[in-house]
Amino acid sequence: MIEPRKDAYGADADTTHLADYLELLALAGRPLKRAGLSDYLGDLNWPVRSRELYHAAGPGTVGAEPSEDELESGPGVSPADEAAGRVFDLLAERHELLGVRYPFVNDGLELTVVDSIGEDQRLYLALLAITVAHHYDVAAPAVPEREFEAIVADAMAARGLLTVDMGEAGRTTPDFREAVRSAGEDIGVLPSPDSAPSREHANEEGVDTISHLSWGDTRPGHWLFIGQATCATSGEWRRKICEPKPRQWGPLLGSVIRPIAYLAVPHHMETHQMLDVSSREGSLVLDRIRLCRHLPSLRGSLRSILDAVLSERVYHPAYG
Repeated sequence: MIEPRKDAYGADADTTHLADYLELLALAGRPLKRAGLSDYLGDLNWPVRSRELYHAAGPGTVGAEPSEDELESGPGVSPADEAAGRVFDLLAERHELLGVRYPFVNDGLELTVVDSIGEDQRLYLALLAITVAHHYDVAAPAVPEREFEAIVADAMAARGLLTVDMGEAGRTTPDFREAVRSAGEDIGVLPSPDSAPSREHANEEGVDTISHLSWGDTRPGHWLFIGQATCATSGEWRRKICEPKPRQWGPLLGSVIRPIAYLAVPHHMETHQMLDVSSREGSLVLDRIRLCRHLPSLRGSLRSILDAVLSERVYHPAYG
C-alpha cells in the first residue's frame, strides 16, 4: 500500500510528495479534498517543511519567497491549513506549466482526473510512476532508475541533440574507455578517452547521458551536455549535481570546450530548491515538469511501471 510518510522524498520535498499523493488518490477514484488533507496533516502533527529550510532570496529576485499577503497564513490559519494550501498551490503550478499535458483538474478544493487521459498526459503519469515506484519499492517488470535514464536521453534527443544513454552503455560495455569511444562516435565527435583520468572499473563516471549540438563536422570545439539522472531523495540533489565533471569529460570526448553539466530528477522540484541546487555548481536542473514538456512518446517499458503503480492500493484518511 502507498501511504504518505514524512521525508519519503527527502526532508525538504514533503510538499511535492504530498502533491503526488493527491494525484495518486485522484487516479484511484478517491480524491482527497483540501480540507481533508489539512485534517490529515493536523492529526499526524506533520510539519510539512520546504521553504523553511532555505534562506529566502531578496524581494524582486528570481526565486524570491512569496510575500506575507501571498501566503495563506495569519490568525486563524493553522500550520496544517497553510501546508495544505502550499500543496494545492504546487498542483496549480503543475497545470500552469504543463497545460494540456497535465492529466488533472484542480479547482482549489479538490484534485480530480480529466475526463479522458491521452497519450501526452500519460507521459506525466509515467514520470509520476517512476518517482513513486522508486521511493515506495513498487515491484515492476522494468527498473525505474534505468527507465528514467532512458527518459532523459529521449527528452534530450527530442530537443534536437545527438544523444547517448551512457548509463546503458556502461552496463553493456565493461570497458569504460571503449564505451566513451563508441558513445562519442555515435554523437559525432572524435573522443579521446586516454586524454583524461578515469577509474579502473568505472561504469559511467557520474554521467548517465551525453549529448551534442552538432555543427556537422568534427573540427575542434563542440557544444556538449553531460547529465546525471537520479531518483535519489532531495538530500542527495546537491551532491548529485556535482557528479558530472566538465573538466574530465571535455578531454574524454575530445573537446576543447567544457561540456555543460546538468542534473535530471523525476520529481517536481520547487523553484526555491531549483535555485539552490542550480546555483551551487551553475548547472541546469531538469525536473519532471521540464522533461514532460519535451518527451516525444511513452516507451512500452514505462507502461509496465505505470501499471504497477496504478495497481497499488493508495491509503485514504477516510477509508484506509
